[in-house]
Amino acid sequence: MKKYRKAPVCIAFLTPVFLLYTIFLFIPLVQTGYYSFTKWNGVTDKIFVGLDNFKELMGNNDYWLTFQNTIQLVVITLVIQVPVGLLLAYLLYMKTKGMKIFRTIFFLPVVIAPVAISLMFSLFYNSEIGVFNRILEMVGLGRFQTNWLSNIHTLLYAVMAPQVWQYIGLYVTIFLGALQSIPEELVESAEIDGANRVQTFFRIILPEITGFTNICIILCVTGSLKAFEHSWIMTGGGPGVRSAYLGVYMYKTAFVNSEFGLGSAITVTIVVLSLVITLLFNKISARREKQ
Repeated sequence: MKKYRKAPVCIAFLTPVFLLYTIFLFIPLVQTGYYSFTKWNGVTDKIFVGLDNFKELMGNNDYWLTFQNTIQLVVITLVIQVPVGLLLAYLLYMKTKGMKIFRTIFFLPVVIAPVAISLMFSLFYNSEIGVFNRILEMVGLGRFQTNWLSNIHTLLYAVMAPQVWQYIGLYVTIFLGALQSIPEELVESAEIDGANRVQTFFRIILPEITGFTNICIILCVTGSLKAFEHSWIMTGGGPGVRSAYLGVYMYKTAFVNSEFGLGSAITVTIVVLSLVITLLFNKISARREKQ
């Protein structure tokens, strides 16, 4: 009887969330899936073309270039953001003086708008007044000075750098919360048994925060797959699509070139890619936990 009495309260709390997800996520996703099978410029009638949009993407060099750029971003963020976030969180966890101040400093870039971060880095990269070239000159490495956003060898990585740097603080915060949730008795027992800090970290702490690590990896992957602001603000994805990600290419296709059907098809590939990577990762994680 008590369960039935609580039902109206549960429904009252869940209904707003359900409506928000349905209206702003589920319905637009279904519509996007439908548009991906049509040829539509946003004004005239939609023409059903089946899989033609996807076939066009498969033979489109620009699509594969942006796909490659996006995968590179996923790999780089995984290699840098998660390990660095974990390392910084562990250093703070080891009762560093002023932990709260450092935690705030690390997290501060996360709450700043990506547009502001992108504009700031655009100034840093400037070949005339940019701070990066000035620093290279000051330390005697002037020969490495370049126009970071024009040089094809540095362009993509220069666009990636702000995004990689900005969200490290998010993972610091998540990992710090995870580390603080570990019972102190476990760490103290390991130290009493003669384990040093490195052994304690790899044999006690890492296994205890596996769930949080998995969450960080999924956030990192999905965040990279939908990357947009930094590339669009700094270079507009150019020249061509050399510094564009799938999200930027989708925006240019749909809203600049008015090819909403093809743009929707790109969106569908992003969603499918996110789901495939997430499901594979969850499967691998589940197998490791069973072993």
